[in-house]
Parts: sequence; C-alpha cells; structure tokens
Amino acid sequence: MFEGYAGTSESGFRAEVEAEQALIRGERLLAMTSDHEHRALAGPAADEAARRLDRFAERARFQGTVVTDPHRIKRLMRRHDPYIHPGDYVTCAFNPDRALCQQRTDSSGTVRPSPSTCQPLDCRNAALTAENTNALHSEAARMDAELASRPTLPPLLLHQLTDRRNRIVAFLDRHTATDQP
Repeated sequence: MFEGYAGTSESGFRAEVEAEQALIRGERLLAMTSDHEHRALAGPAADEAARRLDRFAERARFQGTVVTDPHRIKRLMRRHDPYIHPGDYVTCAFNPDRALCQQRTDSSGTVRPSPSTCQPLDCRNAALTAENTNALHSEAARMDAELASRPTLPPLLLHQLTDRRNRIVAFLDRHTATDQP
C-alpha cells in the first residue's frame, strides 16, 4: 500500500506510519514494564523478552521520572528499541535469525517481523502475556464450538480445525504453568 507501481514512494507517508506504530508499541511496552507484566511471560522466548524489557525499563527511567511525552517515547524507541512486538495471540521477541515469519524492512532499513505471516505455535521468538494466553484459549474454545456444530463440517475442514485446535492446546500445555501445587 505504501509503495507505488514503480517502486518506493517518496511522500514520507510510510515513515510517518512506522513512527506512529513505534510510538504505540513503545507506549504498550512501557505499560508492560511499569505493570511488571514482563515478569510473567511464558513461551519459548519468555526469558529473553523479560531481559530485553528489563533493559528497556532501565533506559526509560530518567532520574525517577516516567516517560509519558510522545516525543520522548519516539526518541526512546529510536535509541533503545527492545524489538518486542506485542500482538493479540503472541508477543514477539524478534530475533531475525530465528524468525519463521516473512521479515520486512522498514523505511530506515531495519528488519522487522511481519505479523501477517507470524507462526506463533512454531516460532522460537514467541512469548506469551496473560492476554495472549487468554486469546489462544478463546481461539481453541471457538474451534471446539465449531467442531461440535451441526451439520457436520466437510472432512478436510474438520481435519484442519481439529489439527489447529490440537496444536494450540499442545502449545499452551507446553508453555503455560498449571495452577496445581
């Protein structure tokens, strides 16, 4: 959408959108660190994401004040981006060498993950917040309801939904703690 038929658009719109996305992501990451959500991450990249967010939080603190100004957040993200990308189903602790998504390069030449090609159940960059875990549980429940619906689904769709549901449940079982002592 940002590119023309003949190549890169020079309007600056793409860079402006990317800057706004970085601002929103920075605000979300600051909220995660101030609420200590990053200490309760689960998943294959949970430890790495927590370390990155700890460093990010240290850099965000400036003589005891909290970063709330959009210009300071943009500057913080430009200088100390932890390459953590929160999403609905997964929080990506992006490492391009391990990523399974089709990576993209932003207007500044930085390699970024591509959320539309994310494979959270297989990627080692995946970390899970409580919100991510709830979203995955809800997705599995929706699939359970679809699988129990009448009339029965076509065999191929039934197989695909069952497989996807089983993969989500197995992923959650592997990477989330049980409440039992």
